[in-house]
Amino acid sequence: MPPIQFSHVTMSADEFVAVNFRLWRAAPATRRNHWILGVGLALLTASLVMELMNTRGHITTWSTPALLVVGVAYGLLRAALVRRQLRRGYAQNPVLQQPADFTLTDEALQGNSAVGEFRTPWNAIRRAVRVGPDWLLLYPTQAACYYLDLRCLIAPATPAAVEALLVQHSISLRQLT
Repeated sequence: MPPIQFSHVTMSADEFVAVNFRLWRAAPATRRNHWILGVGLALLTASLVMELMNTRGHITTWSTPALLVVGVAYGLLRAALVRRQLRRGYAQNPVLQQPADFTLTDEALQGNSAVGEFRTPWNAIRRAVRVGPDWLLLYPTQAACYYLDLRCLIAPATPAAVEALLVQHSISLRQLT
């Protein structure tokens, strides 16, 4: 198989936030948290409605509406805080801000940028995640990944050829739309 090349891959702060926010929303812990928060807010709302019906529109226990307001504020502010932290993480990572060239060979993923060069054998890549139509993330560790912009593929290479290379090396690929 001929090498697959990506030229001048760079990621803006907005793209970084969008890609990683999608990953955060799809994470099992985040989904579980949203589900628990939703159930809690639904129960508080039902309790408040029942109290209003039983007391003819008067609130006698103010803890229920107070907890309801806190829960809604938490749900809204949590997403904003995550976006803020992602933007800060991007600003503190100069590697993401430098254009890089990647080459995928049968043996390894190779990269070259102003920061330096690297070579990662395929058996070191644990998993891959495709986020939307444009980004492929390759994870050598649980916490770090290589961001490959599929729009930067040099013809005649295609995203299907990249996916075939991942299959060839038994790297699981997860799709996030």
